[in-house]
Amino acid sequence: MLNRLDRLYIQAQIKKRAFIENFKNDESGVSNFVATVLLILMVVLIGGAVWGFLSGYFTDMFKKIYDGNPGMGGGPSNPYDG
Repeated sequence: MLNRLDRLYIQAQIKKRAFIENFKNDESGVSNFVATVLLILMVVLIGGAVWGFLSGYFTDMFKKIYDGNPGMGGGPSNPYDG
């Protein structure tokens, strides 16, 4: 009984080590992974650049909207208050 358990344990260890070695040496998916990471990085950088350019525009636009509307806090809420 113990011999059989020993053999099963040794076989499992051999399969585990073979799997780990094959996983470390397998390079079939590396280029896809690298391409995905680069695409994500490009999207984040381009999004940051676009946000940097457009944030000033949106800030000015919303400031004009906010300051021009009395009901939004830019002026008196009642036009007859003066």
